[in-house]
Amino acid sequence: MEHRERALLKGLVQLIWADGEVSEEERLMLGGILSELGSSAAEIEEVGRMMVEPPSLDDLREKVPDAGSRREIMKLLLAMSMADGRVETTEIRFLDRLAEHLEIPSAELEALKEEAIQVMGREA
Repeated sequence: MEHRERALLKGLVQLIWADGEVSEEERLMLGGILSELGSSAAEIEEVGRMMVEPPSLDDLREKVPDAGSRREIMKLLLAMSMADGRVETTEIRFLDRLAEHLEIPSAELEALKEEAIQVMGREA
């Protein structure tokens, strides 16, 4: 698993737990992402450990240095936050803090939110 993919999964696990519960939709989306990434049994086990004890995102900016990858990760996290049909205040706060940490300006974050809404609308 590449640094970018591991960073994405760390962010997803953090987001999933941001509201204190894991919905079936969030589990399904995470499973789909693991499948799309072609994750090995060991990598799936690593994500399972992350689900028990969410990882730190402190090194995320260094692990994903290019802005395009950061935007893609942010868009996926935004879509994940919408997977259960509602976005909790705790999830919004987490995403706002993460965008700031990834140096994504608020105007760009808003554009990514719109893109994520469109993606979720197509999948519905």
